[in-house]
Amino acid sequence: MRLTRREVLKLGLTLPPTAMMLLGSLGTARANTAQLSDGQRQQLLEDARTAWQFFEQPGRHLPGLAPANIWPEGPNQFGSYRIVTMWDVGSILLATISAHSLSIINDAELSKRIAGLDSFLRKAIYRYRGAQLPNFRSSIDTTKSIEAGYDATDTARLFIALHVADRRKIPGLNAREIIASWDLDRTVRDGEICSIKQGKLSPAEFYVYRYYVSRAYDLWKVKHKPVTAAQSPTASEASRKAFIEELKNIGPISSEPSLSEVVELGPSPHSEVILDILDKAQELRYEETSRLTCVSESPVDQEPWFTYQGYDLARNGEAAWTVYPWKTEKRWDTPEFAKKFRMVSSKAAFLWFAAYPSAYTEKLWQHVREHARAPKFGFYPGVYEASGKPSRNIDVNTNATILEAVAYAINGRKPLLS
Repeated sequence: MRLTRREVLKLGLTLPPTAMMLLGSLGTARANTAQLSDGQRQQLLEDARTAWQFFEQPGRHLPGLAPANIWPEGPNQFGSYRIVTMWDVGSILLATISAHSLSIINDAELSKRIAGLDSFLRKAIYRYRGAQLPNFRSSIDTTKSIEAGYDATDTARLFIALHVADRRKIPGLNAREIIASWDLDRTVRDGEICSIKQGKLSPAEFYVYRYYVSRAYDLWKVKHKPVTAAQSPTASEASRKAFIEELKNIGPISSEPSLSEVVELGPSPHSEVILDILDKAQELRYEETSRLTCVSESPVDQEPWFTYQGYDLARNGEAAWTVYPWKTEKRWDTPEFAKKFRMVSSKAAFLWFAAYPSAYTEKLWQHVREHARAPKFGFYPGVYEASGKPSRNIDVNTNATILEAVAYAINGRKPLLS
């Protein structure tokens, strides 16, 4: 006899997270066939217009570019971090395409912004031993390098954005020509995808992002070794179990990039299993604690400024819901730190409702609609679980992802590349 999760809970049984996730295995996250009501469509379009405000900031030097973060400095003043990674640039490109698909911007505005992005990508270059590559961190005002290098994970998101632009035949951006201008084969050594930091080429550390990164490299036929030893995890019970064991060793899973993959390219077997596990775990925590749970990477509005929030299959109970800073320091490796900064991610809430609508994911979406809307420039990145208040900075990736999610939901839940 196979027990459901609810039956296990009613019987008072305690199983480790991996075993719980195998109950009812070989399923995938909820079917995404539910139709939006007229009211939901209107709210989503309102949210998309709110998110687009982030990209309408005054004082841009290059059309189409936007800072990575902005924050309030006084009643009507905002400071900004005017440096972007290639992940940010990919997000900006996808946000622009999404806004056009939703008729938030017209053809002329699209053309102007795409021209600025095209110019930026041709100038923000890192040169490594004769190779030309997209630079790690660059100024949006001058295109000059702020931190030289090449980041495989960040650039993978740009690869996906360029693929979407190419498939949709976005005018003014020759994605194939841009890709061909980079010596991407030089970033793969003995089949390993590598990053270049401080002038040193070394295997990239991309944790659960590896499946997204590998698929992005495949889109542009950049040859590399498989990033997983497991067979397709949807093929059988045994392959699913082997994949879950792999995930336990990799580290926490999170809403991104698996949900981003669904919205941008369509699901893969890896993303389907990750999202099935996380979907069940998040709702189960809500049932047990009455705390809305929606994890992702997210900026926070005080030191350490950025966190990675996820679900660790190698842990039990509350300890499985991890909150890690972007850099490791002993003072942040505490339960108190995790409790203080744990949040419902705004972008992940939109992604969940767009890709896998349910009563629970609608709760997540409505929660951030109510509590994470900024007075200007879009949505805050999330709502702290402990205080119920938003993190009061505003970032490009949150608002870009919201636009992607809305475009996916409104346009018949077809991946952006369609």
